[in-house]
Amino acid sequence: MPTDPVPTFPPDHNAPAEWEVLSALIGDIYDSVLHPESWNDTLARITSALCPLSWEAAFILWESSNPPRARFVAATGLAAGIQEIYSAVYAGSHPWSRKLMRYANGSVVDSYDIMTREEFYESEFFRNFLAPYGIDRLVGVLLDRRGGERLGLMLPGPGDRDAEKLKRGLRVLAPHIQRAMRISDRLATLELAAGAARAAADAAPFAIFSLDDQLNILAANSRADRYERAGFIRRTDGRFALTHPASQKRLLDLAKSPGPAGLAFQTTNAKGTECPVLVARISRQSAKRIGGTDLGASLIVTLGSAPGETPVVEIDRVAQWFGLTPAEARLAVALAGGQSLQDYAAFRAVSLNAVRFLLKGIFRKTGVTSQAQLVAMVARLPSPTM
Repeated sequence: MPTDPVPTFPPDHNAPAEWEVLSALIGDIYDSVLHPESWNDTLARITSALCPLSWEAAFILWESSNPPRARFVAATGLAAGIQEIYSAVYAGSHPWSRKLMRYANGSVVDSYDIMTREEFYESEFFRNFLAPYGIDRLVGVLLDRRGGERLGLMLPGPGDRDAEKLKRGLRVLAPHIQRAMRISDRLATLELAAGAARAAADAAPFAIFSLDDQLNILAANSRADRYERAGFIRRTDGRFALTHPASQKRLLDLAKSPGPAGLAFQTTNAKGTECPVLVARISRQSAKRIGGTDLGASLIVTLGSAPGETPVVEIDRVAQWFGLTPAEARLAVALAGGQSLQDYAAFRAVSLNAVRFLLKGIFRKTGVTSQAQLVAMVARLPSPTM
């Protein structure tokens, strides 16, 4: 039985190739988010893939008409000095700029659709600036608005070329460029904030650790190494530990239980030198990502002295300075670090009466009559170097 012939269509060789090119360009656009220095190369690839012959220039800029100004984000194919001349003389004041300002974000605009060639030829912008380069047409994409400024991708060239492929491609790329620019801005803001936080942490006169519930170290400032060298802490396979067993147990207990919001205590190293520790429980940090959520810090641990608090003072230095016994010196430093007599007695597993007896000996040898005077006296001693 004869069958109807299967209808055939001429192969569309251009569409697959064009989408393949656009797909590669979309990848380049998002790569530029992580590597902003590559935006110039990405623009060069866009012009090479989509622009008609002799359309070699492309640039992304922020521009304002009131006051008139321009700030180039990326550019390719521009002659030397063009950006400076444009910013100083023509920014926000020529016909293309004024008319493009009216369009919505995401619009792909052909200058031939907003003014006639004859009208444009009469402008000073064309006669004194573009005519020597043979440029009388612009295809632009409006990307974003911030206050009185507009962000746009601009591709100028000679008007006697077919720009349909360029406009078709830009309609596909425009939303990706918009998202990429906004992501890039967000990343830059976060990086500045993170940089400021890192600088502030490194400037602190004490060690700072951010830990999760398993005491894995998520971040540490530059002073952390000093406390490890001094023997107060150790870092093994990225985990934090206090070398003093009783102190480590207190830290583990806090990490495992929803108990107190924090702890303050004195830890020691193998030499018997004491160091104040402050552990603060914070709301568990988290960040959503593709495929799940990353959990962050739940504990902040600091070692050493904070601004306005008593400096860390070596036990033997206090003993030598005031003629105290090691036991008396340890108590004096503990009180200067903010511990109460009751806390110190519990930490040392001795009676409160024994601690009070030590305190009387300290008062007699230092000449003070109160704990406040003792703390002030110890605080005036120079801080030791580790």
